[in-house]
Amino acid sequence: MAKKPRASGNPNIINLWPTTILAKRFAHFQKVNPALLDLFYQHRDREQRNPQQAYASSDDLLNQYPLHKELNELAEFISKGILEVATEANRGLWRQGEKVSVSLTGLWFQISNGHAFHEMHVHGNCSWSGVYYVRAADCSTSPESHHGQQPNGVTRFYGPHVEHMAGGFGDYGNLYLHDNHWDSYPENGKLCIFPAHIKHMPFPYNGEEDRVIVSFHAQVFNASGTQNYDYSFNN
Repeated sequence: MAKKPRASGNPNIINLWPTTILAKRFAHFQKVNPALLDLFYQHRDREQRNPQQAYASSDDLLNQYPLHKELNELAEFISKGILEVATEANRGLWRQGEKVSVSLTGLWFQISNGHAFHEMHVHGNCSWSGVYYVRAADCSTSPESHHGQQPNGVTRFYGPHVEHMAGGFGDYGNLYLHDNHWDSYPENGKLCIFPAHIKHMPFPYNGEEDRVIVSFHAQVFNASGTQNYDYSFNN
């Protein structure tokens, strides 16, 4: 099914293929986050694996701690956020009143310091991914906060056209292509959900306290189960 182009003020203009990202703050983060920090550090210490720069748990935290109250509160908030952003992204495609469910197929935490980072990447086997900032610590909080220096612990998202920019021609006519990234500045309790195919990376982080986040993957189903892509060219 082809998606209808978004309307613009000019009837001769067609806007296609927007990237839909959700960013919002958890109302209960001041209660939930301290309990999550306790859980995460206890989990790391129990594994007797305590690297100075970076630690990542396995992605089955919800199965490991099915009765943890605060972790389940966060999972519910994340699931509602995924439904919110997926509903907007699929506006005009989902049938009205259709029952839709979210499956968190992976959820894990990361503790980083000592200039730890990940290279640019995408996430597979899911339609939506995201990051929840449990402790932003000394991350950059705005473009002004790093004064032209490299951002500290910021999550950067790259537009789908960025891979075509290398060696490409640039002038005033395609200035809109030059703005090819968006930065999510960490805040305690901030949730950021993005399409899983979008390239992204966290900048190296270094600070007095660790940067602690929760990452996750999700699949979205309707009443009949997963709907696979229709690869037909007859639409």
